[in-house]
Amino acid sequence: MTWSGVLWRCPVFDSKWGCRPAAFGASRTRQSEILQRRWRLHVAMAAASPALLALARRSSATGTSQADFLKVLRRKRASLEEAESAAEGLRAGGYLSGVRSYSSAIVASSRGRKWQVAMQLFDEMLEIGLRPTASAFSAAREACEEGGHAALALRVREVQGDEAPVPKAKKLEVVPMQTATQVLYSKGALCTRFREKDAPQTRLSETAELLRSGGHLEETLSYTTALRNCEHGHHWPWALSLLGEMRDRSVEQDVVTYNVAIAACGRAQQWERSLVLLESMPSIDISPDFETYQAASLACSRNGEWEQALAFLAVAQALQVANAESWHIGMMACASAGAWEATLEMLECAGSESSPSRPQCSATNRREVSRDLMCYGVALYACMEAGRWPLCLALLERMRSEEVEADAVALACAAQACRDGRNTDTTNEIISEMRLKKMNSNVAEVLSEATLSVDFPEVRSPVPLGALRPMAPKEVSLYKWIRQRATPGDVASVIQVIEEFAEERSWLKIQGEQKKELLEASLRPEDRVVEFGCYVGYSSMVMAKKLRELGGGSVTTCEVDAANAYVARGVLQFAGVEGEVQVRVGCACDWVATGQLGTIDFLLLDHRGTIYHEDLHAAEPSLSEHALVFADNVLYPGAPLFLNYIDVQGYEIEIHELKEFKRPDLDDWVVICRPPPVAERKDMPQSTPAELRRLSAEVDAISWRSQEQMVDWVAFQTRLKPVFYAWKEERGL
Repeated sequence: MTWSGVLWRCPVFDSKWGCRPAAFGASRTRQSEILQRRWRLHVAMAAASPALLALARRSSATGTSQADFLKVLRRKRASLEEAESAAEGLRAGGYLSGVRSYSSAIVASSRGRKWQVAMQLFDEMLEIGLRPTASAFSAAREACEEGGHAALALRVREVQGDEAPVPKAKKLEVVPMQTATQVLYSKGALCTRFREKDAPQTRLSETAELLRSGGHLEETLSYTTALRNCEHGHHWPWALSLLGEMRDRSVEQDVVTYNVAIAACGRAQQWERSLVLLESMPSIDISPDFETYQAASLACSRNGEWEQALAFLAVAQALQVANAESWHIGMMACASAGAWEATLEMLECAGSESSPSRPQCSATNRREVSRDLMCYGVALYACMEAGRWPLCLALLERMRSEEVEADAVALACAAQACRDGRNTDTTNEIISEMRLKKMNSNVAEVLSEATLSVDFPEVRSPVPLGALRPMAPKEVSLYKWIRQRATPGDVASVIQVIEEFAEERSWLKIQGEQKKELLEASLRPEDRVVEFGCYVGYSSMVMAKKLRELGGGSVTTCEVDAANAYVARGVLQFAGVEGEVQVRVGCACDWVATGQLGTIDFLLLDHRGTIYHEDLHAAEPSLSEHALVFADNVLYPGAPLFLNYIDVQGYEIEIHELKEFKRPDLDDWVVICRPPPVAERKDMPQSTPAELRRLSAEVDAISWRSQEQMVDWVAFQTRLKPVFYAWKEERGL
């Protein structure tokens, strides 16, 4: 039964409209007026939109059409009458029954630019004693401001500032209300919102306020995390604002904080502001380090100011805080700006005892810098871009004489330069050399892969795809496939292209088809989702897309494989959901132990099935009172100890028998379960049935073996399924 179904049948709620007169202290006379007003609106809207009224009646009987009404509210082209009919459909269907459902409807109305409906719902919440969530306050305020009603927007602000306690309902299994002092999301999920490049200022202001009210902005590290996300979202004004806030609140500022702020300005094409920050550091007794000058040099490089970038390199070398990476950044600044002569001069200076003629290149740290593969690669790239194919050949010959082994990218640069210069014979010779060395001889593909990288706040510098390919070849191919065929910023397009890749190129273990439909149907508005097992980010995108439709929420996903996590971050950025999905690298149980995942409303288990029970036990203290646990792959490959755990612990269990994605020959179980009340939860069982332990060991063995060779999963299921179905039958599930 859905939550709306529970509320519809609850005796504390009115039998028709789903409001609760006694629970929130409103008088019965006032509640009668509200019901009469609702009924008049209901009758008036019937003539205006009979199709929506029919949908309302149908949803009232089935309890499955909440998303349809929210879609109408979000649609900007919908008329005011259609939006009001949709709101009435939500009431008639029993969907406006708590804080989250009302808030989701308000957010949807705001996105559909229907300020009248948003304020009707907002006032209705207050009248029956419900306090809107922070997102609902923000949405109602934005709707009024866009509609030109400043007075109403001011009233919303005044109500939001009222912190009077709200009475709670008794004996109701509803979502607990959130007050302004409660933490709605974890620090990481909130900071991730700063990555949204097109995020409105109201959303960023709300995010900053939630971070403050939740106690998340109290120390240097928290501010630095927020600043890193501002850098990647190109929100340089917010980076400077948070830096100033640290000073005003007497939070210690260190060199790392300033380095991130300098990088944030540089990424947003504000290199002059980066220089101002650098110049201000000595006045507050912070000494720049090698990363400071690298950030400043990179800021200049991104804006084509290659001479200024080399000037910072010279200063860093004079202060003896430069290294090989600093030198490479300087070379890339010259190469990217088309200054190929300066690039070659820096190559000549690297590791040389002679003093260069340019003052910007003086005082090299010869112990740190040498003419390595990176230096030669940048020089080859600069000459290729400048159309200097003879110089490319000369560089290759010099690499051989100095015993620097050319990689695929270096050879591809030379081959492309010769091809552009119509030197076909030399081009073919270089490609033959690449084939002889068993390299990828597709020059365009090699160069494309060299320029593609995944870049996110959790790492200091972008990770090129070429570095990820040896560790995750299929996943890197998927990322390139997505970039070639999907539409940037269109999450639905990316999801579809991933499914096409699995069908046309190489099968992927993702939650497609029936599993995707079940996953979407299980989510609720503003769920704080935590996923164990990100892989390439497919299910994270499915959930982020659905939560958008429902009115909001957040997704935090954990992935133990770093290479897969990097690819997933790249996929999520391309899909435009990096502000809603946060990727954590490492073991799920370790992240749970840190407390940084926040409260969990929806836990998705989609990693190694034989440890589901351990990670679920570790996550139980973080589960909210209304939490759902969604466990995939319980039958394929199998999670026998998990089944025993949730049975012993007293979980409410639902088993959904589905086919594996693109594998009709394989059956699987998706188990959806609810934890018992906190007071009834138990310690980890001391013993488990021997047969289940044996099966768990077999599942691990065949899973590891399948990564290196073909295995017969159908035959394995033939032995596994009788035990699972016998367990299910014994418990009447």
